[in-house]
Amino acid sequence: MMRHVAVVGGGAAGIYAALGAREAGARATILERNRRLGIKILISGGGKCNITHDAGPTELERGFILREGRFLRYAFHEFPPSRLLRDLHAEGLQTVTRPNGRVFPLSGRADDVLSAFERMLAHAGVDVETGFPVQEIVLDGDRVCGVRVNDVARQFDAVVIATGGMSYRKVGTTGDGIRFAGVMGLSVVPVTAALAPIYFPAPPPAGWQGVALRDVLFWIERSNGTRPRFERASAYPVEWRGDLLLTHRGVSGPAALEVSRAAAVLGDRPGSVQLLVDLIPDTGADELRKEWDSRVAVSGRSEVQTFVGEYAPNALVPYLLESCGVQPGTKMSDVTRDERAAVLGVLRRWRVGTVGEVPVDRGEVTAGGVALEAVKPTTMAARGVHGLYIAGEALDIAGCVGGYNLQAAFSTGYVAGRSAALGQE
Repeated sequence: MMRHVAVVGGGAAGIYAALGAREAGARATILERNRRLGIKILISGGGKCNITHDAGPTELERGFILREGRFLRYAFHEFPPSRLLRDLHAEGLQTVTRPNGRVFPLSGRADDVLSAFERMLAHAGVDVETGFPVQEIVLDGDRVCGVRVNDVARQFDAVVIATGGMSYRKVGTTGDGIRFAGVMGLSVVPVTAALAPIYFPAPPPAGWQGVALRDVLFWIERSNGTRPRFERASAYPVEWRGDLLLTHRGVSGPAALEVSRAAAVLGDRPGSVQLLVDLIPDTGADELRKEWDSRVAVSGRSEVQTFVGEYAPNALVPYLLESCGVQPGTKMSDVTRDERAAVLGVLRRWRVGTVGEVPVDRGEVTAGGVALEAVKPTTMAARGVHGLYIAGEALDIAGCVGGYNLQAAFSTGYVAGRSAALGQE
């Protein structure tokens, strides 16, 4: 008799769990709480959808911390980006790969990606039921026997949890699958933000809100000035070079997103973690001093803000000078040695603020979820609960910006669905 697999959640992991199950010969039913599948796919990449990262399994692993990359190794080998793109191209979706490896739909529309997935599901004969929030996973002893939907128990041979994490709750990622796993006795890691904006304890000055800093070095320090250290297996980035956006609440943009996981882990008390920026990471301290001295020698009556404005956005110059105790309009030749050191220092080490909050609900993904030790990486089967499989962001994984997280969802979903169909644990 054909096995019947329930896939709880119709996002990236759920879509490929269902496709993997059908490919392996089982019947597959997606139970999605929203009225349409893949709502988070639609909003990913600002509506453009960074589908995946064009790389081999080894490079994909490096987009995650060590223990997560090792866990994902098998799934990335079994279902690499090349397979995903082959499937999408077969459905008529054209893609473009940027020089940094990020893959987008040529149209720039995430809706085109989701439409291709919907066609794939239809062609594969997957049953899709939207508007059906699962209330619980039903057990018979230590074995899954179905799910409860609208107070009605429905029988299935296996269940794949693909409900996502807890970011963007307004689209339905409320952590239900993580809760289900915890109720069934699986180890769960508390959910924290990842790839999220970082908020200050108080709003920053209005004058710098909306300012974009291009190609800066951004890092965090403890309040005593020391850099945080993590074990190698949990080496969350504490610094990142890239673009940074100053917002009405704090900082966002690629550099902030990449550092946010470490900031969330360390910033348990508002103000305990400092946020610093090197505005000119390619300019050495000696080179900067020589440029200052040369400018004074040639045009000592030029004003200090003119010099600073060559290295920082004009909107920030008054704030940078204020932090140094130097008045705008001061002639460069009148700046004291200590003031010069302060001005040059702030360009290399600007304390932009402190961590107040890293909001879980605003992250592109969340860290935490079902502990990796509770799941078998070659099948995505839950240890100790027969017939249960877990994929995607419900797992304790969170990779870099650039398509890594969606690929992890597709890959783990495919392995989970195939394993569920074959009864492999």
